[in-house]
Amino acid sequence: MKIIWNMAKMNILLSYRVRIAFFFTFIFPMMFFFIYFELFAKGNPNVVAALMGPLISFSVISNALFGLSSQLVTMRERDMFRRYHLAPISSAQMVGSRLLSNYVLFLPVVVLQYGLAVWIYHMPVRGSLWALWLIFSLGYLALGAIGLVVAGIVDTFQEATVWNQILFFVLLFLTGTTLPLIELPRFVQHLALFMPPTLMILGSAGVMLGGQGVMQNGPEIVGLLLTAIASLWLGVALFRWEKEQKSTRKGRLQAALALVPIIVVGFWLNYSPGFQKSNQAYLNASAAAFNASVRR
Repeated sequence: MKIIWNMAKMNILLSYRVRIAFFFTFIFPMMFFFIYFELFAKGNPNVVAALMGPLISFSVISNALFGLSSQLVTMRERDMFRRYHLAPISSAQMVGSRLLSNYVLFLPVVVLQYGLAVWIYHMPVRGSLWALWLIFSLGYLALGAIGLVVAGIVDTFQEATVWNQILFFVLLFLTGTTLPLIELPRFVQHLALFMPPTLMILGSAGVMLGGQGVMQNGPEIVGLLLTAIASLWLGVALFRWEKEQKSTRKGRLQAALALVPIIVVGFWLNYSPGFQKSNQAYLNASAAAFNASVRR
């Protein structure tokens, strides 16, 4: 663990030397902070609380796919892993350090956005902050690990871009990140429960709107945890040091295993009466908040 932390610390220091990385890590998410809360929420505190989860989800999806996944593929193409391979460093340590450094860089943005939402828009503070941190952290780790799987099954940066864009738009429009879940067709609401960003949005909404804690959001937390563990394990197994190593059919079939916990959790949530009841309560609370904003 010490090696992973030391490598992550080095990655964090190096990232501050790249201006474009600073822009996409800090400035870009803050632009969407004001777009979501000024244009969509219109400054309404309850709508701001309802949109906090989708805003963080948007940042997580962008960072995990276009940050972590594309970053690893680029490093492999440029033979930057070769020097690490000569050192006594395992693939788990390399992958783990990259995921940890990106998470540490991303966390201050979430804290800043939450603090500004409370200070500027008077967003109500309900529920457990510990539960909120856990949900957002597991959401980032789950999506970041999925990005690692993508990096392991593609051979070039161009392939990574295509796969990441497909995943980006699917996760963006079918999970409640851009459009409220209440506005989506019923079958899409059921389909959304198979996707990690939806679990993050629903879990955070239970905290932000319902004043819930960790135990009340057990299904979302378990789903995100299982997805993160399975995807991270596969990301390590599929990691390649050399650009000459090409992905294989066996590797792509292994990558499909990352879908197993997602599918299991999706069916569980769709057929769980208790979860469906709490999910409907969230949808009703979101609808009430947005209706109040429209009437203003």
